[in-house]
Amino acid sequence: MNKPWLDNNAIFRARSYDDAAEAYERINAPLFFEKPARALAEFAGIERGQRALDVGAGTGAVTRAIHALGAEVVSFDPSVPMLNAAVRGGASLPVCGALPDLPFRDAVFDRVCSAFVLTHVDDPEASIQGMARVLRPGGRIALTAWSPSVDPYTAAWNDVVSEFVAPEKIAAAAQQVLPGEPRFSREDGLKELLVAAGLRDVIRETRTFEFAMRVEGMIGSREVSASGRALRMLLTDEQWNACRLKAREALGRKFPDEISYPRQVFFAAGTI
Repeated sequence: MNKPWLDNNAIFRARSYDDAAEAYERINAPLFFEKPARALAEFAGIERGQRALDVGAGTGAVTRAIHALGAEVVSFDPSVPMLNAAVRGGASLPVCGALPDLPFRDAVFDRVCSAFVLTHVDDPEASIQGMARVLRPGGRIALTAWSPSVDPYTAAWNDVVSEFVAPEKIAAAAQQVLPGEPRFSREDGLKELLVAAGLRDVIRETRTFEFAMRVEGMIGSREVSASGRALRMLLTDEQWNACRLKAREALGRKFPDEISYPRQVFFAAGTI
């Protein structure tokens, strides 16, 4: 039998990236986040000598991309272990905190970047207002969000998972852990948020990135993703271990060679 429905403590644990920091630094960041991070820094119009804020910096992919363009960057994230990973990767100005509260004075940054973050927050409107508050006049907010996963590898993972937890229960748990996923996994979701917040010259783009990995890397990334951590909260230790083993066997048998698949990323930016 599955565990009871997620309580508030379980939701908090599933949302937290503290326990996932090591795997994100080792697996997820190099596999999935470095390419979109570089694209976001360029999309934001980062210039040498500017001061930027990386909101939801995680292990620092966007921070490194901004720094490479010659700007000073503050890395802001609610997870100390994730910030420690960012520091190991070169971040020099880490600040711990959570949206929508940004502990900075008004009008101190030229750019604010936030990659794949707004799906995690309960109040995106307040979060965008906070980002706008810390921008100087003419400053820019730039955001990204993932498109829905429609690749055969995710489908194969979901097939295994559905043997342990009913799909509707997984979907409901994912909604608690990623409350903004339905809204921002739409092509216009980020743009609509920026327009409603009163930003000017709002633009959006959809870009496709190719990701390549072995099955072991794909499964490892799934296990520590927000939806994977929600799944973990729904299962007993025995069920979780059985699910992981079956996923490795099933995907390894079905995809013995390197996995390579495209994934779309939605970009949006606006000026205050």
